[in-house]
Amino acid sequence: MPKCESNYAAAIVRLDFQYAHRFMHYPGEAQFLHGHSGLLEIEIGGEVDEKTGFAYPIKEAQKLAWDIADNFHHGTLFQEGDPLLELVLLGYEKADIRSGAPNTTPPKKLDHPLVWSYPECRVVVTKKVSSCENFCEMFYELLKDKLNIKKITFRSSSLNAASRCYE
Repeated sequence: MPKCESNYAAAIVRLDFQYAHRFMHYPGEAQFLHGHSGLLEIEIGGEVDEKTGFAYPIKEAQKLAWDIADNFHHGTLFQEGDPLLELVLLGYEKADIRSGAPNTTPPKKLDHPLVWSYPECRVVVTKKVSSCENFCEMFYELLKDKLNIKKITFRSSSLNAASRCYE
């Protein structure tokens, strides 16, 4: 955790989105597709700017974070190698929704070693299990070059959450 210094502060971005996923190798009911309301919280550290009074302009941080989170909003996540992925993509094609919903702009495509997307289908593929701990890592990796992230917390329910701190 960052040390508290006299002029240190953290701007905090909170975003919520709905998503569906499954744990491919889980022996219980979470192996089935199910949904969550995810809450992402990102602490962006810095010194308070004497002119603006901000550690970081929150609207700018929200936009940068939402450009990534939008891929997950109303999306379905599959772990790499999940046999349901191709079936869902084929089902979307048969239902004539593979090319995206009418009158909407799909999110920006994700193309990263940990996570990539089919934005027109609102499908995301993850290298690792889509746990709260791994959500923290994915968002950090996707945003670390744009924001001075000190901590990420991800919550998928009132009982399930994880945090990761970054120096």
